[in-house]
Amino acid sequence: MKAAPTEVACASRNSYPSEPDLQGEQVSMANKLLGIFLFLILSACSAPPKAPTTDERIVRQDSGEVEKPAGTTEAQTAATPPAPRCTKQLEHGYALRERIDNEYWQSRRTGTFLGRRDEFTVRWGKEAGQWASETRAVLLQIGGPTAKSRFQNAHTPIGMVSGDVQWNNIRNFLRTRLAALASICKAP
Repeated sequence: MKAAPTEVACASRNSYPSEPDLQGEQVSMANKLLGIFLFLILSACSAPPKAPTTDERIVRQDSGEVEKPAGTTEAQTAATPPAPRCTKQLEHGYALRERIDNEYWQSRRTGTFLGRRDEFTVRWGKEAGQWASETRAVLLQIGGPTAKSRFQNAHTPIGMVSGDVQWNNIRNFLRTRLAALASICKAP
């Protein structure tokens, strides 16, 4: 008679899932749903973008944007190697910063900086602004609005090296824009 209760206990255990078995099924179902959800999101993100219609391209031309070849997205345009023009602007920027630094330190050594401070800083500020303007135009052509915005909106750090405040501000402006341009030029 002892065999019958053992069989009933086994039958009972197999017929009705215990609490840990139900939790495992719930976790398994949650994992399946999460997988499906992630798959759908990744599928939507990797879908090719819709090419602009002829009307959209005309509107973009009227607004001053540069038209890209048909079927080319901004990401594809930015992905093309912008090396020659981007690198050229980068080299001009480094040369400008080096020349400004050399003029500043040379005038400090000779003792002429304080007497010509306004002249120097106005000229350096104009040269840095002109270089930045040319760079924005180049980036708009080779990388689109995203590249131009990354360059233009680079954050200038707060801080100073020893020296004149106005010279330091110009130097920080150039340093920040050069770092942003270097990362843009490196991007594939």
